[in-house]
Amino acid sequence: MLSSRLLGVILSGVVLAGCGALGSPAHRTAAAAEPANQPLAPMPGSAPRGFQAVDLTWISSSQGWALGVEPGCGGQRCATVLETTDGGRQWVTVSDLHGCLAEAAPVGCPAGLPEVSSIRFANPDVGYAFTADGGPYLVTANGGLSWTSPPGQLASAIKLAAGTAVRVSFSKEGCPGPCDWSVDVASVGQSSWRSVLRPPMAVNHAGVVLLHQGPEYLYVAFLGDPASGPGSQPAQLFVSSDAGASWTGLADPCSVSTPAYISTLFSAAPGGVLAALCAPRSGKGRDAVTVSTDAGATFGPLRPLPHAGASYSELALTSPQDLFAAVGGTELVTSRDSGRNWRVLLRVRSGSGPVPQFLGFESPTVGRWLGAGSELWTTSDGGASWRALRF
Repeated sequence: MLSSRLLGVILSGVVLAGCGALGSPAHRTAAAAEPANQPLAPMPGSAPRGFQAVDLTWISSSQGWALGVEPGCGGQRCATVLETTDGGRQWVTVSDLHGCLAEAAPVGCPAGLPEVSSIRFANPDVGYAFTADGGPYLVTANGGLSWTSPPGQLASAIKLAAGTAVRVSFSKEGCPGPCDWSVDVASVGQSSWRSVLRPPMAVNHAGVVLLHQGPEYLYVAFLGDPASGPGSQPAQLFVSSDAGASWTGLADPCSVSTPAYISTLFSAAPGGVLAALCAPRSGKGRDAVTVSTDAGATFGPLRPLPHAGASYSELALTSPQDLFAAVGGTELVTSRDSGRNWRVLLRVRSGSGPVPQFLGFESPTVGRWLGAGSELWTTSDGGASWRALRF
C-alpha cells in the first residue's frame, strides 16, 4: 500500500521546483514546466511508462527511490526521482530534479546544467543527489519533493549510515585529477561538514569509491587512471575502523599480481569484509576479484571472473564467500566460494537507454539489480533466486 505522503502527492498533482529552496510545494502548469524544445517531465504521482533507472537507494526492504529518465529524454533537464513503499511493485514520481542525467546524455550535458548520476537517502525525509564525476550536489529534506544545492565544496561521492553523512569533496572544478580531496562527515541533513581525512594526492585519478559499512568502517579508494603513466595507475586505498577518527593508507590490492592489475571498484560487507574488482592494465584477459576479511589489511588471491573481455562494472557481496558481479545491466553472475567458481544468474538483452549502475543488498537476504531497459530484479533469499519487476 502506498504511504499517505505519496498518496497525497498523487491526489494533489503538485509539481515542485527541482532546485529551489526547501519548503512548501509550488504549483506549476505543464506549459511552464520546461523550455519548448525539451520533453516535459512527468507530473508527480504518475510513474512514466518505460522509465529507465540508472541508480537506486533503499532505507529498508520496502522503501526506496530510483533516479532515471523517461524514454526519449536525451538527458536534458529531465532527471526524475521515483519512490516505492512496497519493495518496487508500485512506483510514483516524486519530483523532477531539473538536472541532466549524465548517462542519458549521448553528447554530454549542456554547460551550466546541474548533473546527477547517483541518489542516496538516509531516512524517509533526507536524501542526496550527485554526480560521480564531481560537482555541485543536491539535498532534500522532504522525501524528494524539493531539492536545494548547498554552497561550498563540490562532491564526488556521498554515503549514509547510522545518522551520519560522509562525502568525498573538493574545492575546484577539474576533478578527478590532482585535487584537494577531503573526506568529510556531518549529521544527516546538516550543512556543517567536518574534514576527517585530507589524503596526499600527487597523481590524477579516474574516480572515487566511498563505502560506509555499519557505524564504524569507512573505505575510500581513489582509483588510478589506466590511460596515465605507470606510476598513476594503481588505486590509493584508505581505511578507517573507528568512523573516521583514524585512517590507514593501503596499497592497491590488485596491483600485487603478475600480469599487472588495477582496482576499478570496491564493495564491502559487515565485519570488515572488503572486496576489490580488478582489471588487467593491458585491457586484455579476464577481470578478477580479491577478498579481504580484515578490513583491507590483507587480501586473498585474485579469482578470475567468468568471461574474458567482459567489462564488469558492478560488485556486491553478502559474506566473504558470497560474491556477485555484473556487466552493465546485461549479465549478473555469482560465486559461493569466494570467487573460485562462478555461474550466471541472469542475462538481459541490452537496451538503447542509459546504462544502469546499481547492484546491492539491503540485508544478507534482500538485494536488487538494475537490468537494462526498465527491469528491476529482486532477491529475498540471498541471491539464490530473482524475480523481475518493471517501473
